[in-house]
Amino acid sequence: MQQKRILSSQRLYHISTIDETEYSKECWERKEKLEKIKLLLQEGCSEEVALDALGITRSTYYRWKKKYKLFGLAGLENESRCPIKLRKASWTSETEDRIYHLRKKYRLFGKQKITVLYEREYGIKISQSMVGRIISKLVKKNKIFPVQFYLYGKKDKKKRVFDGHAQRWKSGMKAIKPGELVQVDHATIHIPGYGYAKHFTATCPTTKYAAYQIYQEATSKNAADFLEFMKNTFPFPISSIQVDGGSEFRAWFEDACKKAQIPLFVLPPRSPELNGNVERANGTAKYEFYAQYEKLPNLHLLRKNLYKFNLFYNFERPHQGIGLLTPSQFFRKINMRPESHMY
Repeated sequence: MQQKRILSSQRLYHISTIDETEYSKECWERKEKLEKIKLLLQEGCSEEVALDALGITRSTYYRWKKKYKLFGLAGLENESRCPIKLRKASWTSETEDRIYHLRKKYRLFGKQKITVLYEREYGIKISQSMVGRIISKLVKKNKIFPVQFYLYGKKDKKKRVFDGHAQRWKSGMKAIKPGELVQVDHATIHIPGYGYAKHFTATCPTTKYAAYQIYQEATSKNAADFLEFMKNTFPFPISSIQVDGGSEFRAWFEDACKKAQIPLFVLPPRSPELNGNVERANGTAKYEFYAQYEKLPNLHLLRKNLYKFNLFYNFERPHQGIGLLTPSQFFRKINMRPESHMY
């Protein structure tokens, strides 16, 4: 009986040693680099060359090595950047309670007006930043709601979770080769005699090549169809795409990008400056095509004539951004350079 208890405790001991922690991507990358350095050293490579090949400094290597030896994978995780001394609230519970009642009474007022009302009501002057921090704290505790809840009947929008094929656009990303970070967007166009339609545009920031198509609605299914149109229009493969956070660029469109193995990057909210090329191309179509359109306003004819304008845009229209060449001429020019390493 006693032997069974010992065996049972041994099993529990072995089970307790299983590491079920979920480690970050950076942690596994560091472990992989340590293993590669070890392998290179075993093959006779010098430490200096091995570290240079993997882009790691000597101090970083020995720090990772020491922490991995002491703490295992947990030692390779990013250290907390939280300050040792955290800032404490500089207001009293009485001040917070007063702000709470003022904000409950004036639900559409922000920190500026609440600050003025506080001084008028209690004869005490406090800073707007303090009032703002108190209001933020009350919102997080669900004691009050943000202004837009009372205006539109909803709380703050939830941040998008990137758990599919789409990735968050990273600061500093820039297209270098044709087909990189192709900018895709859509615009609502009013056509006299027809009504409103959805105009889709894709443009290559490097060559200024553009693809134009028109649909009745801006759905993800139509966006996926437009992706195929883009692939057939551009004379080079599309290596990556950037879009805004619109719903038309999710679901079907995201799946189509995944199937075509095209990385999809989503821009931060309210940042049209990062999509400047496609915004400009939208404006060109609006003023040079739709504003001049005088034929029968039906979708079939619109598409037919928009296709002709698309050919004119890529093969005949001079573009200031590429030295008054056409996108076709500019692409041929950079593709013929001896130093070109695009393909």
